Parts: sequence; structure tokens; C-alpha cells
Amino acid sequence: MKVKKIAKRILAVGAGATMLGATVMGAMAADLSEYPSMFVSDGVFNGLLVVGENAASVDNLAMTDIAASMKYAGAAATSSVAVSGDAWMVKSGTDDLEFGESIGPATGGVVDFVDDDDLTALADGELTSSKGTFKYEQFIYFDRTSINTSYEEDDEDVTSDFVKIKDGAQFARYEMNFLTAAKSDIDSSESYKLDDFEDKTLTFMGKTFNIVKARGDAAQKVTLTMMSGSEKDTLLEGESKSYTVDGKEYDANLLFTDSKNKAKFTINGETTPLMSEGDTETLSDGTVIGLSEVLYQDYAGGVHQAEFFLGADKLELEDDVIHTNSSDTDDLKVNDEAIDGARVIIRGNMLTQATTTVDGELEIDSIMINMTAQEDYFIAPGETLLGQAELEEKDLVFSQNWDVRYEGLNPAVKTDEISVKDKAGEKEYWVKFTNSAGQVIDFPLAFASAATSMRLGSQDDKLYLNKSSIGDEGYFILNDDTDKDSVSHVVQYKGADKRTASNPNAKFKVLATGETVERPVTHGASSATGTLKLGGKTYNFANASNAAIAAGAGVLNTGATDSDDWNISITGGAAATFLSVGLLALAGNGSSDYVVTQGGGKIWFEDASATEETNQIRFNVSLFDGDRIDDLKGTVAEATPYYVKAFNITASGTELDLASETGITLVSPDDDEDNSYGYSANGAWVQRNSPSGGGTSSDTLVIKWPQALKSPLVYVTSGATSSSSKAAGDMKAVTFVDATKLDSEVADAKAQNLVVVGGPCVNTVAAELLGNPSDCTEGFTPGKARVKLFEHANGNVAMLVAGYSGADTRLAGKVIANRAGELSGKELVVEGTTYADAKLSKPAAN
Repeated sequence: MKVKKIAKRILAVGAGATMLGATVMGAMAADLSEYPSMFVSDGVFNGLLVVGENAASVDNLAMTDIAASMKYAGAAATSSVAVSGDAWMVKSGTDDLEFGESIGPATGGVVDFVDDDDLTALADGELTSSKGTFKYEQFIYFDRTSINTSYEEDDEDVTSDFVKIKDGAQFARYEMNFLTAAKSDIDSSESYKLDDFEDKTLTFMGKTFNIVKARGDAAQKVTLTMMSGSEKDTLLEGESKSYTVDGKEYDANLLFTDSKNKAKFTINGETTPLMSEGDTETLSDGTVIGLSEVLYQDYAGGVHQAEFFLGADKLELEDDVIHTNSSDTDDLKVNDEAIDGARVIIRGNMLTQATTTVDGELEIDSIMINMTAQEDYFIAPGETLLGQAELEEKDLVFSQNWDVRYEGLNPAVKTDEISVKDKAGEKEYWVKFTNSAGQVIDFPLAFASAATSMRLGSQDDKLYLNKSSIGDEGYFILNDDTDKDSVSHVVQYKGADKRTASNPNAKFKVLATGETVERPVTHGASSATGTLKLGGKTYNFANASNAAIAAGAGVLNTGATDSDDWNISITGGAAATFLSVGLLALAGNGSSDYVVTQGGGKIWFEDASATEETNQIRFNVSLFDGDRIDDLKGTVAEATPYYVKAFNITASGTELDLASETGITLVSPDDDEDNSYGYSANGAWVQRNSPSGGGTSSDTLVIKWPQALKSPLVYVTSGATSSSSKAAGDMKAVTFVDATKLDSEVADAKAQNLVVVGGPCVNTVAAELLGNPSDCTEGFTPGKARVKLFEHANGNVAMLVAGYSGADTRLAGKVIANRAGELSGKELVVEGTTYADAKLSKPAAN
């Protein structure tokens, strides 16, 4: 097929024209938001692009679009998320939101409330009447611990990071607070009408309402009925006018009014019942008409007219006992429907109690709406609270003119890898980290020396946590200080010349640079000394003490300098700790040490055994600086560090594994039983891989450790807002080398990473990924395409790009090529005519 050959030729050289924004996060817990990082290693595409041998040419064009546009973030690349509109990011001064931390209250979160300094919709207002002008302020309170970020499985079996609001939790409170209590007379002759409130306006969250009906009673009750709408007007009886509401034309006619302040309308030929002031009626198309006020002059030539709202919103705020601060027994009513979970509190006082014959007076200090979740709400990255299907009554979010928006964790914060991975056929564990100088270090931690025992280091070379007697080829750790900015080094001692040599030297391999350096040795009669300078810090080395060292039944004099490669001791910097065993602690045993990572991580190691062979080695990864997690309960400074993960390394059948897991809770997705994932407070992304199969493979730990606090980007917004993501800086074209295959050329869909273009009807690999459905169109809809990720237990990832038709597939390819920054989740549905206006949405729940 000629088109496929052209595509192969293009991909063999690797080209790119359109920049794809993505945060480099690696392939673990793959998410479309990370595309294309899961398919790129060191700038090279690390998988195959697969099209069907019998596919139409448009599938090949889709593949070419994807490949030609694919770019990856180089070392200097940055990415960012911006939210435009009336939006406030959850942050207070230097207090950033941490993962797992609630928005409020400030004592255990970030803030107690937001006001007009944060959202313009919360601007101050005033109510003016014959009693005076009463100014008011507006607030949204988050003083309950109920809105948190978490990593878990939602009610649709999707495992991800979310902003979660728990069922039954009060998640917010709206408050309108009058600076001076607003007063009104109570007219007992007109059903306890509140004369000074009726026909006035209040603005809630930027939305202005007319108080069409205000009533008290002979006790403590207050009821305020308010209306707002897209069209407000007054009609004379018999008059007709046209209006436009949400793009639809409406012809309205006032048919009738009477002396009881009632009215009847005809809207587009549909006649309403007789309505009283404050009533609403819902038309057949869902549009609401509300009657605000009737003027009926009962004499010849008198005016008969009605004021109304078309496209109306009606609020009823009622409190049975306004002087009780904690009373919230009355539901908010919107368009005559009680909103479950939205409770009204009107605080005030009866200045003069009204009776059936005597007028009274009252004052209102504040109006509050408590909002309590009626289900669990899981707000995924790119989603909003109002957008949750579980939030069936949107009016629970009072006024529907504010929202909570989540944009995931800050992509502008770069991450480094901390890992504990097996080598040498699962017999060795090696640790990888980046020190505070930005240098990557990889060194051996443990070796399975027997069926159920191990020792520090690799099979060939030991790791010495106790630096009092380090043998030839041994590894050891150096820290230049004790704080989070300490520069850690791992060094391998490469031996030293005996005292009789001319110009004697000691050699050291610095793992951070790969360089082997020689340092001069000064010999005495039985001593040898020298210095090693790393990163501006000078360390001293000397021959180890010649005192007898317990070694089972034998005695070693490992510091004697009569021969080459005598053992050394190291002093200077932050000292390791060790426990004495016998005459002197055996090198590497009964000891502990640590390394410090870029971004304030501390990786601590301990071997408490009295012998070289041990049955377990402990290690943990913690956040070194306790100030970084000052808002999380139960974490205080360095005395009780915040553990991200901690394990005991054990040996079983000459294989190393991770046991006794503690630290943050990790979650395994339903379709990924071999892996568990989670986020720590500082935004570190943790993956533990525990391969299934009865312990036939070693466990591994990989942490994407942030170089600074990686905050969840949570926003409180009002009105229309939008978000955009951008990758910038060092973006480079991905290189493709012999990366394309026909479906007939792929023997095993799980054996490598794949980008699979075309659906099961034309691509057998796509069919395999989807379980070989008997109907190859199953799960596909005309006019739509699917972009879906598959993760396999071996760590490989496949991305399916397929539509019902070839044109649908081509559209999905163009969206990936031009709008990759908008991809998220495990699967998206693409629908539209051009890539610019295509709609991206989650698939409907099964």
C-alpha cells in the first residue's frame, strides 16, 4: 500500500511541526494528560505505530499527523496552566495548598473564607429604603474540613486524583452580612408585609434579584421571595411584546389582571393559570415566567398592568426563628422546589413584635445558605463541581454563579526520579535519586546473598553505611551538611597505594559525575591520611584502625598499610550513625545513613544486624523539611518526619522484595492489580509495582519527586471561566526509527508500547486491545472517535485512536496533533467536523 510506505519513510527520519504540550511524568499510571511522555525515551519514540493492513488511507494520514507533530519536553522545557475569568486559586500568601489538605479552615487548611478581594462577584452592595441605606458584604466560607484533594477510586470505578467533597459534609456557606442591620416595618394589615424590603433589590454573587414579596409573622418568621430573569418588563392589560430568551423568540401578552393583584399571560400561545405576586409558572419548553407586581387601579381609566420576569429564577429564603443563630431548618427554594442540602439562616431581631392589630419592626443582620453535599462529588482534573452528574440539584451551589474547578497538580514544577529497582536477575536493589546539586546518582543498596539473607551493596561490591572501615571497591555516602540543602554524594573507593610506593595515591569514583579522581596520601609509620574535596566540602580519609575487628571466628587487621588497597575511614560532613558490636562495629552493619534529594527529600537506610549477613534492610523516603507540611495534622518538623513510603527489604528464594509497607496509602486501579499509586503531601507521585505470579518477580518503587512543592491547582470561580495549558521552552521533535508496523506484523500487542490507529474492523491489534468483540463496531458511534489508553502488567502502554469511520479516525488524529494539551483521563470521545471545534468529552458511564 503506497500511502503506508510514504508514512514509514516520514517516520524513519522523525519530523515535527506542531508543538504538543505535556508534562513529562513517565509511563506509570498512564494518563492522556501525560501524552506523549509515555512513548518517549531520551527523545526517541519507544514503541510502534500500528495501522491495519486493509485500512483506508485516512488511517495512515491520521498516523502521520500524530507522528509528525509529536514533541517532547527537553531539560529546559516548562509547562503551565492558566485559568481566565473571575477566579481565585486556593492559596494564602506563602501558604500553598498541599495534596490531601482541605481548602479550609485556615487552622488546618488554607483559608476560612473568600470575599471581594478574591472574586469580583462577591462585591459589596447596598439596600436602600425609607429606613436608610444599608451596606452589605458577601463571603463564601470554607470553614469546614470537607473539600480535599485525594487519590482514589470514584463511584464510576475510575482511579485518579480528585478534589473530593464527601456525602453529608457541609462544603461551603454563603453569607451576606449587613454592616448595619437592615430595618423594616411590619405591616400587620397586609399579612405582615415587610414594607421596607419589598420591591427592593439584593445582589447575590453578581446576580441581582428583586424582592417581590417580603413577609414576617406574629412571631419570629421571615420569608423573602425574590426574582431575577433574563428579561424583565411591564405590560399593560391587553398589550403584547416580543422577547428573546436564550436565543428563542417569545411573544408575551398580558390577558388579565384583577383587584386581588393577580394576572394571567399568554406566552407563544400558551396561557398561564391565574398568578399571584411572587408566583412562577414553567412553560412547556422549561422556560419560567414569574409575576413580580400587579398595579390595578379600580376606577374608570385606571391603569391595569403587571411587572414580570421571563426566563425567571425565583428564590424563597425563609427562617422560622430569625433570632436563633444556629437554626437552619428551612430549605432554600428555587422556582418553588426545595433544594436538599441548602439550608437558610436569616439572623436578626424583632425590635417591636407585631400583632394582628399592631405594626412592628425588625432588623436583619445577615443571610446565610449552608450547602451540604448529597452525594460524594469527585472533581477530576479539568472538571468543575457544577459539572458533576452526581450533583443533580445544581441550585445546591447557591446562585449557580460560583464553582470549584480542579486543574490537576501544577505541571510547572519539575520532578526527579527516586527509585528502588531490581538488577542482576532480581538479586540486587539499586537506588536512584537526584541530589540537591541536580546530579543523578545510581548506587547498589542490597544483594540477595542466600535464599533468605542479604547484605548491603551489590553482589561484587559492598555498601558501607558505617564509614569507620571501608574496603576496596566499597561504596559509601557523604553529606556536606544536615539540612534539606545538603549535597549528598555516593562514592566508590577504588583502592590506595601501600606506604612504600612513591607518590602514593588513593582513588575514588564519584557516581554523580562518573569521574574517578586520585588524591595524594600522606603515610606515617602505621598511618595514612588524605583529603577528598567534593562540591566545596573537604572530607578526611585515613587508614582504618588496626584494632581487631570482630568477624565471626577470625580477626582482621584491615587498616594495615603494608599492602595496597587498605581499608579507610571517612570523617567530615554529616556523620552516619552506628551501633557497636563486639570490639568494633563491623563495616556496614549495625549502622544507618541517608541521602538528601533535590526538593527536600530524605532517603534513610538502616542495617541493624550484628553480622554482615542480615535478614532485612530498612529504608524510608520522607520529606526532610517539616515546614513544608505544616498544615497536615500529625506532622511536626524533623523529629517526627512525614513519611512518604517506608519498607523493609527482605530476601526470599534469592530474590529481593519490599515488605512491611508504611507511609501514604497507595491505591490499585481495578484493571491494574500489579501496581498501586498515590500522591504525598508535597505532590510526589508514588508507584509500587508488585508483579503477580506468586512472588516470581521483585517489587519496585518509583517516585516522581517534585523539585519544589507541587500543589494541586484548585480554583474558586464565578461566571464564565476557561483554562488553558501550555508547554514552552525546550520542546524537541521526537525521533522515529523503524517505528511503523502493519497489524499483521505485530505478534503480541502487550510486548511493546503501541499507538494503534483505526478500529477493530480494520485493525486486528485494535480488536485485541478491545477484547476481540464479535461485532467490530461495538462501542463506536457514527460521527465519533475514541482515544483510549491501555496499561499492561508488564508496564507497557497502548493508545488506541479509532473512529466509527475513517473520517472520524482522521479527526481524532488531528486533535492529538494540535490539541494534545487538552487530553486527560484514560479515554476521551472526539466529536465534530474540524479539529479546532471538535468536542472532547468523557465516555458515558456503562
